[in-house]
Amino acid sequence: MQDSSNNPIIFIPGLMGCMGNDIIAGTGDWSFGVARWVYDPFIKQLEELNYHINENLFVCYYDWRQKNTKTVEVYLKPLLKQVKEKHPNKKIDFICHSMGGIVARTYIQNRSFQYDVDKLIMIATPNRGAIEAYYLWSTGNLIPNKKKSHFYNFLTKGYIWMILRLMNVSLGLENLETIHRTFPAIEELIPSLDYGEILCYEEGNGEWKTVPRYYMKYRNDLLDQLNADLYLLSHRVRKTYWIAGYNYSTAEYLMIDRKKLREYEESILDVVETLDGDGTVAVKSVELEEYEHCYLEASHRNIVASAYPYINKIYTNQSIDLPRRVRTVKETTLHILFTGKLNVIVKKEEKMIMCLQEGNVSTPYVHIYEKYPENYQWIILKDVPKGMYQIQVDNYEAKDMHIMVMGEGLKEIENEKEIKAHQRDYQFNFQID
Repeated sequence: MQDSSNNPIIFIPGLMGCMGNDIIAGTGDWSFGVARWVYDPFIKQLEELNYHINENLFVCYYDWRQKNTKTVEVYLKPLLKQVKEKHPNKKIDFICHSMGGIVARTYIQNRSFQYDVDKLIMIATPNRGAIEAYYLWSTGNLIPNKKKSHFYNFLTKGYIWMILRLMNVSLGLENLETIHRTFPAIEELIPSLDYGEILCYEEGNGEWKTVPRYYMKYRNDLLDQLNADLYLLSHRVRKTYWIAGYNYSTAEYLMIDRKKLREYEESILDVVETLDGDGTVAVKSVELEEYEHCYLEASHRNIVASAYPYINKIYTNQSIDLPRRVRTVKETTLHILFTGKLNVIVKKEEKMIMCLQEGNVSTPYVHIYEKYPENYQWIILKDVPKGMYQIQVDNYEAKDMHIMVMGEGLKEIENEKEIKAHQRDYQFNFQID
């Protein structure tokens, strides 16, 4: 019998979980991009299990805009070949976050599967889809900012804003076809048939009623097929595990206009939320009842590192009791995205928080500073204090520029602001609670 205790691992990140030239030309070799605060701590945790990058631990970076079948062919299969050449007598384990689990299942449940996977571990994988994906696919917009938005929500909004702006395209129903062509993977994240009803309408007196599935404008053929053939996981992989997060406000249904429904028009008005989710994926979407599992009180971002004790138990065979509640450190991150060569100063009650001058960032806070083609830039500050902030922007270029601010606890809605050509000392305020 094959010893599976030290199988090589392929880690597959989720949607928006990596960046490189294949996604945005000019961004360089593959990396986790601004998602490195999500994944770097987890990679370090796996090193405690004697796993080391490019030795027995590999990352499947991929263009997360594309359909999962393409991801399997272009990115996963070539990496599998490389890993098997390095470890010819071993099967491989998949550890996946979010959409990474759909990538893995697309390979395992396909006819071309090579029976080379031993364990499949899915962390916060939307096995039955996600409401946020349907909202974007149907409306061309992101779900309006909720009071309890989390880091992963900002990754999604930031990357979509960046990619569409580089194409001179804005979010909105008028650009829906372009959005569909640019992000075909989103279609494969909309709720599957076994998710249940996702549309509802108000009947009055605070009561609402769900709408039969046949009223839905779109469906997810990939997840419908994968879930119909779910039995294949048991036949093709020795062990399958899933980990779900809860106690974070998560979209569960979409409220639609009842009058327009009678005309077979899908007009989405609002979102109905549940605490049975991680802020992005509902628990009922992650759950695959017949497989071993764990529930963690964690967000879609924090669940990756929070899952380590459970994964450690899998790999060390320790018979330890895991707490149902795993407390995670709450962080406040401030995201500043902008176009052009701007000088930006951020203050909180006259105290300097961050200064960007001529492409150099000065700040006492841990930060990420990412540069993209055409002078698009993204700065993220970690653990910033609550309070009233002021931003001052100088535009030295002969064209209009744009800036957008996002963050946990941000009181105002994150709308981008325009700085006119040669405009100096443009200021605006915002509050973080």
